[in-house]
Amino acid sequence: MRARACLVLGAMLRTARALTTPTRAASAAPSAAPAAFLRTREGIPDGLCAVYKPPDWTSANVVAKVRATLEKAIKIPGQKKTKVKVGHGGTLDPAARGVLVLGVGKGCRQLEAYLAGGKEYRAVAKLGEATDTLDGEGEVTETAAWDHVTPATLEAALPDFTGEIWQVPPMYSALRRNGTRLYELARSGIEVERERRQVRVPRLALDDAGVGDHPGPLALPLFGLDLECSGGTYVRTLIDDLARHEGVGTVAHMVELERTRQGPFALGDCLDSEQWADFDAVCQHVVDSSGIVGDDADG
Repeated sequence: MRARACLVLGAMLRTARALTTPTRAASAAPSAAPAAFLRTREGIPDGLCAVYKPPDWTSANVVAKVRATLEKAIKIPGQKKTKVKVGHGGTLDPAARGVLVLGVGKGCRQLEAYLAGGKEYRAVAKLGEATDTLDGEGEVTETAAWDHVTPATLEAALPDFTGEIWQVPPMYSALRRNGTRLYELARSGIEVERERRQVRVPRLALDDAGVGDHPGPLALPLFGLDLECSGGTYVRTLIDDLARHEGVGTVAHMVELERTRQGPFALGDCLDSEQWADFDAVCQHVVDSSGIVGDDADG
């Protein structure tokens, strides 16, 4: 009996190693039929992957959902829960959508590079109204005429927001002041001085394709932006600054934001929210994504 038990255990361990060995993939799109992964901590692959965050989910909620899926699957009744480390590589605002990079297990060690690394976005803004949050979630604090603005007016101002630029972070942000999030201070009616900081915007262009609930083709007072930027760039702030540019002369706020790329991960590499509760789909996605991470490292 003891020999038979050892043979069975050995077979299980070989299966676990085979299932968790990363394979290079041309795309991280989920497999049509995900493999069945061993319901143990060793059966969960370590690595990076991307998910598509829908609006109204916080980045922390996404992490908690994926972590819960993994921990629930490996939970042994009557025993203490085995923890699985899951993190993200850069917050997306709750109202925003798009690519969110996750780290699972040892993959969390690689997330620091994604916090500061380049990202790409598509955004939709509305001229004529400024809000306290700089987006559609806030209260209107200022209005201004916008009918003098044309696409050509906006186009002419874009070079001043391309390359190395300076921004003052918004009060409604996750940055901390003496241990307190700025958005918590803002909700209490407290505004503090924020130091401006330098960010990089290698590419910035008008785009009328639309995003989410504001589909294209867009027409003023709505306008769209397609941009590539460094970590720490606030698209909301860029829109507010662009509208207040001396050559534009109005105000605006962001109404839609979609992150279309983060590092090597693009929209087509993301796992949809419908599959976050599927243990095998999540594990397979981490394995498939290893090819994308490997390709990026090689390049």
